[in-house]
Amino acid sequence: MISDPLISAALLGTSRMSALPPAPDPCLEETWKKLDPQNPAAAILGALALTRTLHIAGAEAVEISEESTACPPENHGYLPALGVDLAMRLLSGEFPEILPEWMRLATATSLILPPRVLPELLGMAAKNQSLRAAASRLAGERGLWIARRRPEFSWLLEGSQVAEDAWETGQPAERIAWLRQTRATDATATAGLIASHWAGEDAAMREGIMRLVSDDPQPCDEEWLQALALPDRRQEIREHAAVCLMKIPSAAFRARAIARMRACVKVERRLLKRIITVTPPAAFDPAWAADGIKEKPPQGIGEKAWWLRQMAALLPLEDWPVLLGLGRDDLFTISREKDWEEALLAGWIESARRFPDRAISEHFIPHVAKWEPWPQGAHHRTHLFQGLLEAMPADGRYDILDKLAKLLDPPFALDLLARCGSPDSGGRGTAIFQVLEKELSAKTTFLTRPQARALSACIPPAQIQPALERLAKLPEISSPAEEFATTLEFRRTMISQFQLP
Repeated sequence: MISDPLISAALLGTSRMSALPPAPDPCLEETWKKLDPQNPAAAILGALALTRTLHIAGAEAVEISEESTACPPENHGYLPALGVDLAMRLLSGEFPEILPEWMRLATATSLILPPRVLPELLGMAAKNQSLRAAASRLAGERGLWIARRRPEFSWLLEGSQVAEDAWETGQPAERIAWLRQTRATDATATAGLIASHWAGEDAAMREGIMRLVSDDPQPCDEEWLQALALPDRRQEIREHAAVCLMKIPSAAFRARAIARMRACVKVERRLLKRIITVTPPAAFDPAWAADGIKEKPPQGIGEKAWWLRQMAALLPLEDWPVLLGLGRDDLFTISREKDWEEALLAGWIESARRFPDRAISEHFIPHVAKWEPWPQGAHHRTHLFQGLLEAMPADGRYDILDKLAKLLDPPFALDLLARCGSPDSGGRGTAIFQVLEKELSAKTTFLTRPQARALSACIPPAQIQPALERLAKLPEISSPAEEFATTLEFRRTMISQFQLP
């Protein structure tokens, strides 16, 4: 059902319109009166233009009260006009793969965007959480002022400084900001407050609390994590709770997880070689349910394999070499008992997904890349690699990508580069960039135009001009290669705006 009377009038036909609908906001009333009702088609178009302008300028009218205050003055200057024009092109959807790099360059200047750009900036960041940290810095004081009046942008407040009574009186985002501030000096007090308010918080607030605590869980958080968050009705919160508890060295949850796996796996020597042997649980222990282990398996998976798989998934991969008395690389190279290998590997994959920063990825990824067949029901291979690579620093990421360039088919290897690459390669990436250059030089390619744009964002700034010169010398290039070159040219222009004296 269409709620906008202007759209309804346009769809039904202006000849049926007896009068123009009233102005949607008092600030438009004077201009609204000037629309000619004798020419209904022109009046409708004019009215739509006015409401669209109102939306772009501030989207919706904000009720003004006596307590309302003007936006405080900005503490930073504005970005230069050319940089702002590039930002408007990016925020309008042109070269979307380059937007994160522009935002990194822009935030490094300590300058902010002018008010006219904020609707597009905040709208884009509201849909893409990875852009929010940079958007918060670029929005300045006006961004915070808007966030206090527009709930959809309230996430801007999570990183701001808030009043001492924000936990009791603030918006959800301000309450999260208060928790962040207070945890830095008194984590025990915040743990008590979280526990006492948990039952009354809605799902969005509980998830916000979990995201905050997941960054650095403390021993004082163990009690409420185990008693309140681990049995929460939302799966995302339960997973966050398990990850948090495994990050607390002294947690009883962590001790139980290690003890369960120690009872199931060990390394034995058979026929002059070592092998990981598995003794799965004989029966389901009801006490496991409190730690999030489910009894009934999905269709097609045996009960014991299901229990083993869940137990393995609770333990970060970096704990396994100590558990088994192995070196980190040995963990993935020695043989595994065939009857239980798929369940064990599926558990390792799930563990890597949950704990990407503790997955010893430099050893795990090159081995998991060769696993065939992929364990039934395990996390998708591409998404797993993407999460693991994104958790690594750029130099280590490119070391892994170079290894994968030699192990995987070019489409898979370059897809990972497009998903996880960055212009900061740390001087690495020789092998993967050679694969890319070979593919771009071919007359036909498997690359899509969006992939080509994403791959162009991975080229280090110093290599942009040489790459363009090499492409220019080719007698013929594919359509994706043209897109690659066009995006590189845009990047060259964009980067130059931040290099001006």
